[in-house]
Amino acid sequence: MIELKRSKTLLCVIAMTSVLSACVSTSNDNDSASFTSTDSSTDTDTDTTASTGDDCVKELPTAYTEFASHVDVVLSEDGCSVTLESNGQPDHTSPYWDPDGMSGLWVAPENPDVFGDPDPDNSSGQASPGYIDDYINNYNLTVSLSPELASRTTATSLGAIGISVSGAPIFNDSEGPVDVTLQVIQGFDSNGGHTGPETYHYHLEPKAISFDDDSLVGVISDGFLIYGRKCNTIGDYPTDLDASGGHTGFTQHTGTEEEYHYHVVNETYLNDYYLLFAGDYQGTPNAFD
Repeated sequence: MIELKRSKTLLCVIAMTSVLSACVSTSNDNDSASFTSTDSSTDTDTDTTASTGDDCVKELPTAYTEFASHVDVVLSEDGCSVTLESNGQPDHTSPYWDPDGMSGLWVAPENPDVFGDPDPDNSSGQASPGYIDDYINNYNLTVSLSPELASRTTATSLGAIGISVSGAPIFNDSEGPVDVTLQVIQGFDSNGGHTGPETYHYHLEPKAISFDDDSLVGVISDGFLIYGRKCNTIGDYPTDLDASGGHTGFTQHTGTEEEYHYHVVNETYLNDYYLLFAGDYQGTPNAFD
């Protein structure tokens, strides 16, 4: 009798296993993800397929339509990422444009006694040498349209860490091996930018793009957008920002779901200035081509 019971039990297990296998093989991707597979590669493929279907879009998100016309913004064929390409030159006025150049964007500096002349042959003042016109770059950045927060933050490095809506690159709070000093800041234009090395770029809040408001400033290389000092949802300065100036919430570009994004932090630097991005990447940075 004992052997008979064991046989019946074994038959029941085999039968139930067959039914379960049939359910798994005929279910959709979302359903199959709820089952634990002994093949780890199968799990990864299933998760990726499900994620791709949820994250990809058919049209360019509205935030990316705000970039200057000379910034090429291309949605990938699968709708999961976007590529931005810029020559690094802004679309606004600056004393760093060549006054005799073809841009038509040169303006006299607000503080000529301190700023000096950016002409390489004139070393007066604190202005960096070179005109915007002299630099022709190719900043090519591809980011996911559904960036994710990383398990660990990553420190920013020298050079471009993002692209602004004006087309100029975003730099961090360092000038060479040290933090941006007051002497260096005195050579910035009114947009917190200057030339060199190899490009015009921002270190501070760029007033031509955003000044004490909630305007879109650009995208950081980890794929998260960065906005001005104020939060669109509350119309005031957000109080729940992390060490990088980021939080999860609604913006003028989000739909029904909240999204993580950065802000220019409303804390003065050297008593008078607002650093554009002084924290670590909260996501995984993508390289510039």
